[in-house]
Amino acid sequence: MKTFFFTVIKVFLLVVVTAMVFFQIPELRYDFGSKEPVVIDSPEQLKELNIDRSTFVSIHGTINFDRAATFATHGLKYTYFMLNDYDAMLIVRTYETVDESWAEIDRYIGRLQPYDQMAFSRSVRAGFKTNFDVMIADKAYVLGRDDVPAVSGWSVGATIFAVILWCILVYFFFIRKGGLSPIAVKPKANHEEHLPSG
Repeated sequence: MKTFFFTVIKVFLLVVVTAMVFFQIPELRYDFGSKEPVVIDSPEQLKELNIDRSTFVSIHGTINFDRAATFATHGLKYTYFMLNDYDAMLIVRTYETVDESWAEIDRYIGRLQPYDQMAFSRSVRAGFKTNFDVMIADKAYVLGRDDVPAVSGWSVGATIFAVILWCILVYFFFIRKGGLSPIAVKPKANHEEHLPSG
């Protein structure tokens, strides 16, 4: 029973560290990617591109104030809104406060990715359904406004740390045999001299 319990703990730790690595890989790929945005001028062009991973883009469009709301999820507060002409196939996310001056903006630059790859995607989809009776499309996209590619020492360091930690855990859990074992102590030989009698 004890062996099974420790095996479960080992597997759990490896899964956690593996998840850390796989979470960081797309982040690094985007940060080290092209610094020139892909220009998107219409919904038709967005569909044709069929983007399947984080991509730096510049999208032409104007905000739809009737479909804009701020959601607070797990302590994080973002404003999500749709763009005219794109309808439910594109959601824009920003941490800034949206006001009337945004009506003058006709181009949004940032990180575009498939909607289901966004954190809290289910909560936001439910929020739009409840507040606007709008169902975000299954193959929709989300644009993280002003999220531009920039290499971060923290993300690089976190990835390297996670990879090294994963290798150490695999070695100690499944490769190294015996673990730490006590060193046998041999009894000291009796070197007591016996003087001759007489």
